[in-house]
Amino acid sequence: MKRVLLTLLSITLFNSLAMSEDLLPTSLKEKIYPRVYLDLPESTPADIKLTRADSPVEKQLVGDLILFYAFDKGDHFQIISNSDLAELELKKEELHELALKNLRELNLEIKAHQGGSIMMLTAGGDYEATLALLPEVWDSIGNMVEGEILISIPARDILYVTGSKKEGGVEELQKYTNQMIENADKPLSGRIFRWAGSEWLEYQKTGTNKSE
Repeated sequence: MKRVLLTLLSITLFNSLAMSEDLLPTSLKEKIYPRVYLDLPESTPADIKLTRADSPVEKQLVGDLILFYAFDKGDHFQIISNSDLAELELKKEELHELALKNLRELNLEIKAHQGGSIMMLTAGGDYEATLALLPEVWDSIGNMVEGEILISIPARDILYVTGSKKEGGVEELQKYTNQMIENADKPLSGRIFRWAGSEWLEYQKTGTNKSE
């Protein structure tokens, strides 16, 4: 289990407490959503070392991005631990599919805002990064860009898009991504990713694009 930010660890520690008896598993399951986080290197010092039971359930997304899963508590998200997973009587892949189902059922109002050679997708402020998990979104976006779909996710509420054949698109995408990484309170990835039809690959302007 890779080490994560202290703020994330602090949230996760709440999961060591038993679930409230007045919240049935069924109602809890309806409030589970995917959350995108930055995956830190093994060498990053950890302020707190979690047991496996208290560690978040995680899934690789692409590059340096990973997925955690969380209960929507209204004013905050509570990260789901392995012990929570056992209480919910779900397998890891079942949790992932449930989170995607709940995400789709939000019927998010997704808007594309064009600016120069790139677009920015918005979806209300909490779920922009998780749009990367919905192939149907990229089926639609594919008709709006030149070449292959390229994205960056520099923050959880920011998702930039351009096309691989858009003149100046890659350069502008990287420029705005770098700026957001510098200014965001909780930055995510500074990398660019390419949609390969069913998965995201890390984009390299020269050479072979690779999966993680």
